[in-house]
Amino acid sequence: MIEQIGKYRIDSILGTGAMGVVYKAYDLNIARVVALKTIRAELFEEHQETELVARFKNEAQASGRLTHPNIVQVYDYGETPETTYIAMEFVEGASLNSMLVAGTPMDLNATILCMTQLLRALEYAHARGVVHRDIKPANLLITTDAQVKVTDFGIARIESSTLTQVGSVIGTPSYMSPEQFSGESVDGRTDVFASGVVLYQLLTGSRPFVGSASTVMHQIMNQMPKNPTELNSKLSKTFDQIICKALAKRPEDRYPSAQAFLGALTDAHLEYTGGAALTDEDNERTILAFQPSKPGKNLREGSLPGEQAGSTRRTDPAFIQTQPATLPTATVAPWVLEIMPELQIALSTQVGPMAKLLLRNSAAQAVDVDDLCKKLLPHIPSENGRLQFLETARAIKKKMGISTLTPVPATKPPMATSMNSVIGAVQSSSTAMSSTQLPLDQALLDAAEQKLTPYIGPIAKVVIKRAAKATANRHEFFRILAENLATEKERLRFLHEVGEL
Repeated sequence: MIEQIGKYRIDSILGTGAMGVVYKAYDLNIARVVALKTIRAELFEEHQETELVARFKNEAQASGRLTHPNIVQVYDYGETPETTYIAMEFVEGASLNSMLVAGTPMDLNATILCMTQLLRALEYAHARGVVHRDIKPANLLITTDAQVKVTDFGIARIESSTLTQVGSVIGTPSYMSPEQFSGESVDGRTDVFASGVVLYQLLTGSRPFVGSASTVMHQIMNQMPKNPTELNSKLSKTFDQIICKALAKRPEDRYPSAQAFLGALTDAHLEYTGGAALTDEDNERTILAFQPSKPGKNLREGSLPGEQAGSTRRTDPAFIQTQPATLPTATVAPWVLEIMPELQIALSTQVGPMAKLLLRNSAAQAVDVDDLCKKLLPHIPSENGRLQFLETARAIKKKMGISTLTPVPATKPPMATSMNSVIGAVQSSSTAMSSTQLPLDQALLDAAEQKLTPYIGPIAKVVIKRAAKATANRHEFFRILAENLATEKERLRFLHEVGEL
């Protein structure tokens, strides 16, 4: 690896792509960590290199005029005999695309938070004459505290720019507007369309336009996708109306601005919640929802995946989709394999992408469905959420005809008698706990966070807060924390480190 580019000391590689490499670098002059995005000019012919450098410089000019908390800041542009580079804000996080689970909607509060920040960033950019033209999950970086950062303005159109004239078709097919495919002039409503596609994906777990590039183009030009409520029955019809307007074929039929889009979406969310403001538990669920999914099969998002400039994630998230939780079939009871996919979806609406890990760990030790649900309850932060999950689990059992549960071995006491008894226990648990137990000591919680963070990262703080709400018993508290670890070896090592073994 090279040691220096211009004035920047190269510390590590953040990511690679067809066009170049993104490095974690250090500005020696002002003592600042940056992400250094470079292009590999030697891979292109002379005429291609000229256009590529022009697009690269356009990105620096587009982003450089924008200073907004939800836009990755560009600090510097430079050229050396070996490479051309952009120095930009270093973002601790990963792309939104790496957090999406195919077929599973994002938590609604997380969806609204994400779209709010995206649309505010676009409104700011549009007011300054910059149209992004390639909004997609791969170009939205999410920090560890759930802040959205829009990146990759490489094909942005700047007013008075000669780089992207009418007739040029650039973008990622599944997120391109009809006018982009037609080669017509674009304005902020093109970003509104792409943002509508992102919203649809968050609300339903599916992209509205899928298939080959030609198939996607035909769909975008001529067809409207299914209403979100057909794929996510928990949504209100208002969200159907919002998507319909955002994805209108003619720009004049869409929201006239990102701000207008945001206003409609905010009203729909308040209508959905009955005007209730977000609570601390809602915010915790949002942070948990914005955690990278585990890598599964490599599936391309589109024909032109974006580079992850500024992200600490080494694998290009545009090629990653997450598969349902899996367990070795030889050692798992049939009822587990049968109920696993739907139960994961039910749990993910309460805890986000952590559902896969929690379900896998708990299923390995559960004696029946009710026992499995009982083991999962401490990870759901609110009583209403726990009751909602249990009701959904009961509906899944009924649909699948699971009435006689796996018998409990004679050497074990019964772990769960029925779903009704579990629900009853949940309904009374909060009052009983508050009247008979004292909260865990803050010093203990701080020590637990220090021990847990090396295993699961920054979400340790949220996981610990939830576990402390679920129990005031020290031993039960650490058992709950251990269930968040991926392997039995890690769980045992963690319990040993905290003095529980």
